[in-house]
This record gives sequence, C-alpha cells and structure tokens, in this order.
Amino acid sequence: MRILQLMAHPDYNNQERAANRLADVGLQTLQEKLKGQGTIEVVNIYDSNTFIPQITADTLNYTDPKEMSAERLEKYEAQYKLIKQWKSADYIYIYMPLHNWNVPAKFKDYLDNILTAGETFKYTKTGSVGLMSDETTKVTFILTSGSEYDTNYRYVNLDIAPQYIRGVLHMIGINHMKLIRAQGLDMSTNNIEEIMKSAEKELVGYINSQSF
Repeated sequence: MRILQLMAHPDYNNQERAANRLADVGLQTLQEKLKGQGTIEVVNIYDSNTFIPQITADTLNYTDPKEMSAERLEKYEAQYKLIKQWKSADYIYIYMPLHNWNVPAKFKDYLDNILTAGETFKYTKTGSVGLMSDETTKVTFILTSGSEYDTNYRYVNLDIAPQYIRGVLHMIGINHMKLIRAQGLDMSTNNIEEIMKSAEKELVGYINSQSF
C-alpha cells in the first residue's frame, strides 16, 4: 500500500493554516489506520528541497536523455521522479488553499509535470486516452477557502479549482475524486472552529471508510 500526501500551501510550516492543520489530521489518521502496513510519502510542494521543474521551451522540447546537458538532465530526472511517485501511489491526498479561484501556482507546475504524454495519458487518432484508472488510484482533494464557493451566488461561477482538478484527473483516466472542503474561513459571521471541526470529522470518517 502506497499513499502520497501532497501539501500545496506556500506557508507549509505554519500549523495555524487550515490546509496544514487538515493535512496533519489526515496524516495521523492514515498512520493509525495503516499500523505500519504500507508507506506514506509526504511532499511539500513549496519546500525549497522539492524540485519541481517548470515547463519551459527547454523542457517542452523532448530530446534523448543521452544528448541532454547536465542542467536539462537534472530537470528530466526530477520530472520522472515526480511521475513515478504519482503513478505508484494507490491513494493520493491533496491539501491546498484556494488561490485566486484556482490551485496555487506551484501546484500547477507540479501537475504540468504529471501530465506527460506516454506516462499518464496518450494521444490516439480519436483523442487523448488516460493511462491510469479509478481501480488503481484513489484521489482525495481537501480544499480550504476564505469564502463559500459552492453556495454563495457571488462565487459559485468562480469555483474553478475543483473543476480543474477533476478535469486533470479525467484526462489521465481517473474519473472519481472525493472533495472535502473547509470554506467560509474568512467570513466574520462564521464559526471558524466549527467549520474546521466539521471538515476534520469528514476527513477522518472518509479515510477510515476506505478499504486499505
């Protein structure tokens, strides 16, 4: 059993951040459930030690690794390390805050590496086909936000992040995603602790319901 936990908060060391708090709860619950019968890899997307190549003209134009410069080869190897880690995971948990209605910028860079033709999807005469499936990979998306995006009429059309992640997953053959939200955290009329406790309860309950 291999579990990949992705943390995508720029302030990833600040435990007061809602996404980080939920990530801690999720990790503890996974550890208690697994009881050592599996591995959990935690990746902090914004950690300076986590090398995530940006897609540039250099990285976009594929060349034979044997012909690459040392700098280009480093990026190539880093990309395929991320891809291998993603593809080998049985369960993937993604924790992040909403940034300007979508995923944080560096997480977009991360997904640009994962979305590699011949690895997670392929092109055919009739269009692209995913190379992964719901049978081998289960994805849970935990999203925090200051406003309420699935109910507030001002923001419902800007609820882009869940749509984007679902679209990416569908592209690679994963058609089901569990979404857990802690939203309305910046609204003065809301009880923030109550919102967080509710999200924690949903997260713990969902993890414990999965058949590892």
